[in-house]
Amino acid sequence: MTGFFRPELERALRVAAVLALVGAILVPVHWGYEQRQQARTWQQTVCAYRLREVARGTNSLVGGDRRGDACALLRQLGLDADATR
Repeated sequence: MTGFFRPELERALRVAAVLALVGAILVPVHWGYEQRQQARTWQQTVCAYRLREVARGTNSLVGGDRRGDACALLRQLGLDADATR
């Protein structure tokens, strides 16, 4: 006595259970990755606004090239966005 259902149906149920288990693991991992990407995007936005605020006060300090990583430039200037909180 191997099971309650026919062997083909048991095999299909096992495959469905394995797929559901894999999905239950992969969906939250993917969601977490997307949230992290969004957080990085928002961090870059905050740094860009902070850099624009600093640049408004003094153009000679920041210079003309502001296309790079805004957070790295703020750290280089000693004006880390986290330190202002």
